This record gives sequence, C-alpha cells and structure tokens, in this order.
Amino acid sequence: MKFILLQFAIILLGCAIATRAAEEKNYKFILDEVFAEKESEDVGKIKVELVKSEEGVVINGQAEQLVDLDNEWKVKIAFKSAEDGNREYNSLMALPPMGVCDFMKFYYRMYIYESLVKYSNAPSPYVCPVVKDNYIVKDYPLISDKFKKFLRPGYHQIEASLYNGDEEKMKYIIEGHVVEETEN
Repeated sequence: MKFILLQFAIILLGCAIATRAAEEKNYKFILDEVFAEKESEDVGKIKVELVKSEEGVVINGQAEQLVDLDNEWKVKIAFKSAEDGNREYNSLMALPPMGVCDFMKFYYRMYIYESLVKYSNAPSPYVCPVVKDNYIVKDYPLISDKFKKFLRPGYHQIEASLYNGDEEKMKYIIEGHVVEETEN
C-alpha cells in the first residue's frame, strides 16, 4: 500500500500542477527526487529506484507491507509548488484524510490501477483490507502523455502520509519540475 500511495502521489503531482494553458505548449514533467521523510519498520519497507533516460523516467521498486491496511489507516496528501529552483514551496491544496479502503476504491482505481497493474503485482482496488504482501513494480513509466497538455512550468512537491489513528507512520516527499519541451 505504501508503494501505491507513493505512485498515487506522483500521479497526483501531475494532476495537481495541471492547468490548461491559453497557448498549446508542449510541457514535460521531470521527476527530481523521491524520498522518505518518515518510515516505520513495523508497517513496511520500501525501496524505490528512479531510472532516468532520454525517453523519460521509469520506476522500479519493492514494498514489503507488514500489516493489513483498512479504513482505520488514513492517507493524507498535500500539494505544493514553487516558481523557481529555490524550492520555497507554497501550499496549493491538501486532500482531507481518507481511509485506505476508500482511497483504493476511488483515487487508486480511477488514476493508478489500470496502468500500474501492467508493471506490477499491484493489489486490486476492490479488495479490502489491502493485505500484507511483497509488492514489486518494474519499469513503470512516470507520467502518461495524456497529462502533458495540462502541465504548467515550475517546481512541484507532494507530501504523502500514512496514519494509524493520530500517529503518522510514514511520509514520502516527491519533487519534480515542469519545463517546456523544445523540438530538435
């Protein structure tokens, strides 16, 4: 589930920075960094590798989930942006905390599952709780071309957290930026 939360946050980063430009410019999202600000060894262990090439970024990783996750566990996501590289982020929006099962049935099912399952043993959005298991993703492309027309230039950050009750168990930070593509 933690890896799925991380994937969802990355996809939401593309959506959160989405705004249709008056001119049809071609923008490209570049993932800069993904890191854990807080991890809980009793919940799970995640290893994520970003593989960058001229074609883009793919994600490889493994998440060993050590507990079953149900609606007693909450997902919380916050979006931030900065206009320049100094990375002084301003808050854009925070989603209200949502139970893991509800998150899986709605956001995960709508935005992640169909593309992620092609590259992983991702759990079904229709089964709750999300059972403890070892989830693996291989060569998962970062951002779909369908989001390109909605991107806007700047630096962007997502904070994705997992809570058990009032206790934050895990928190991941995803940072990236958007640039205008030039034709060669």
